[in-house]
Amino acid sequence: MRDSRTIEKRREAFRLSNDLLHDLISGSSTYIVFQALVDQNPGSVPDDVRAAATRMCLFHVILTLAKWTEFHQRYRDVIPEAASFPAKELAKDIVARGIVDFRNKVVGHVWDKERMRAVTTAEVETRLNSFVGGGAAAFLGWAGNPLAAGDANRPPLVIEAVRDAIQSAYGLTDADLNP
Repeated sequence: MRDSRTIEKRREAFRLSNDLLHDLISGSSTYIVFQALVDQNPGSVPDDVRAAATRMCLFHVILTLAKWTEFHQRYRDVIPEAASFPAKELAKDIVARGIVDFRNKVVGHVWDKERMRAVTTAEVETRLNSFVGGGAAAFLGWAGNPLAAGDANRPPLVIEAVRDAIQSAYGLTDADLNP
């Protein structure tokens, strides 16, 4: 029984890492495509719609990054050694940036349990700016664009390396992505 669970866990890790990678890329790509379309037709999209679309892409990527920390916690024992350290460092970086906290207190809820009131717009902006910093485009480029310039420890590159290491180490194929 243990062997079949181990095999299944490896397949799950392969599929989930693939899903997480695609979710990061789709969130960033949607933002890039939307902004390009809006830029080609200035004034065609109201500012509130543009802001809402940016928020949707940001929140989607934030949820996905938070999921990575859960993935790492539950599947680190099947991540091959070559990809283990970068995977762990990415999980730590996501937590240290406050992304998981933001997911827990803003993306997933409207109520601040500690203050016993709704989260204010100013609080959302302050918390978001604490890790977005250089703006939505820069953050989404770091978080989900595998072609963006930057270090090799960016989320899409680490997650892709983990996925590929799992696939290679355990002889998995694309058929294992759709059990």
